This record gives sequence, C-alpha cells and structure tokens, in this order.
Amino acid sequence: MLYARQNFCSNCGSKWVDYRLTPKRIVTEVSNRYLGTDNVFLVTLIALLKYPEDVIDGYIKGQRKKYVNPASFYLISLTLIGLQIFILKHIAPDTLGFGDLKDAESVQTYVGYFYDYIGLFTTFFIPAYALTGYLVFIDTRKYNFSEHLVFCIYIFGFINILTFLLTPLVIGFTIDYQVISLIITPLTIVQFAWYYKRCFQLNLGQIVLKTLIAMIVFQIISVIYLIFFVVIIIGLTFLIRPELLKSITID
Repeated sequence: MLYARQNFCSNCGSKWVDYRLTPKRIVTEVSNRYLGTDNVFLVTLIALLKYPEDVIDGYIKGQRKKYVNPASFYLISLTLIGLQIFILKHIAPDTLGFGDLKDAESVQTYVGYFYDYIGLFTTFFIPAYALTGYLVFIDTRKYNFSEHLVFCIYIFGFINILTFLLTPLVIGFTIDYQVISLIITPLTIVQFAWYYKRCFQLNLGQIVLKTLIAMIVFQIISVIYLIFFVVIIIGLTFLIRPELLKSITID
C-alpha cells in the first residue's frame, strides 16, 4: 500500500517507483545498480574475494539489498562466458582449437557445440558440488543442501567472471583455452578451500582435510552422476527415437 509523502516502503526499505517504465528508465536503473556509484555487482565481486561469508551467510539469513543475489550473479557470469566464447570464435579461433580441425568438419562441429554450451555443462555439475559440500560438512549442520547450492553458485559465478577477465590475455598471447582451464582448476580448488575456511571457521589442518575429503567425495558423486545422466539419456532416446539405438552396431 502506498502512503502519501513516503519515498520508501516501511516494510522492506525499497524506494517507491511512481513513474511509468520506459527503455530509458530501465537502462538508467540497471546502470545505477551495476555501473553507478552503488555498483552492487563490483561490491559483490570484491566481497566474494575477501569476505565470502558476508555474502553467502548474508543471503542465507535473508539479506537481499547489499549484494547481488546468487541467481542474478550466476546469470551475469554465464552471459560473460558466452560473450567470451563469441569473441574468441571470431577473433582468435585458434585458441579454441579450431585451427587444428580444418580437415575434420564433424569434429569441429562437436567442439563448437561444446563451447556453445560450456556454461550449461558447468551448471549441470553444480548440484554435484553442492551435494559434496553437504556430505563433507554434514557434521556441522550449518548449511542444508539448498544453502550449499547458494555457496557453489557464488563460487562458479566468480570463477566464470575470472575466466572472462582473462580474455585479453588469451587473445594477446594466443593462449590455448584448455591451458586456461588447467590454470582455473587449481584456482577453483583454492577458492573452495578459502570459502570453507571463511564460512565454516576452519583452521589450516581442517581446511586441508576437508578439501581432500571433498575432492574424493566429488569424484565418487561425479561417476554416479554421469552414469545416471547417461542412463536417462539412453532411456529418453529409446522412448523418443528408438531407431537411433538400433542403428548403433558394435564390431
């Protein structure tokens, strides 16, 4: 309910919007929030680097205005990854391995599909990472599975943005994208360890132990995860296009 002469909601503190939305108004609001002096996006990035527990615990406990929420943060990161792949495909295709596939059109097509949907592949495994964290820290009972999802979404959103920021280096030095992946992988492990320390108040020994256990548990979950996924795909293929399975021959 709107109250006369009040600029903000008495319940949530949000500012009343008393004008019609136009393209100009929308651009202005987005610019003010993500590029202006408030720059919530940049504030979220810095906090995730220095004080991840403030972002993650804050969101879990109901804080919504101080930082970008995990869904929006992750969607922004996926958009940046998509933009990165688009730029590399058109400016530096050799960095994606296309230069070595000129005589293998079908292979090049499949590699192209992989890069087109690389964000989807990452997203697919986030529940596996969340389940890993839930099992490894089940003794603390601090986060439930959904809260571990929030934990992992912020991590991979941050990693995606870091990967995007490396684009000028990839183009300038013609660095193979797979090399970037090899560099990002240990950084992801370090980030998980850092977040574990900050969010669960762990000492050095506990960090090392929990991280090693998490890596082992994740490998087991990943195998089960992939087997389940393959079975689902085969089952759906059998129901929808059984002729595809009949065409497969084993020599």
